[in-house]
Amino acid sequence: MPPTKILIIEDNEQNMYLMRFLLEKHQFDVREAWDGKEGVALALRERPDMILLDIQLPLMDGYAVARALRALPDFSA
Repeated sequence: MPPTKILIIEDNEQNMYLMRFLLEKHQFDVREAWDGKEGVALALRERPDMILLDIQLPLMDGYAVARALRALPDFSA
């Protein structure tokens, strides 16, 4: 069984480092996006099992990212 793929959408370098470190330590496959628009594009391309989403992001805040993803059939749940 492949490892669980997690997308982190976070613009703070220290938070991103800490989440990546902890998740990879537990064998998760981590992807990173540094702003909301990049996060939506990466979610569509990578199809992660889980998304960890910051609320205060550049270009597109976390609420807008969540709305955009939930509007898509594959992410509605």
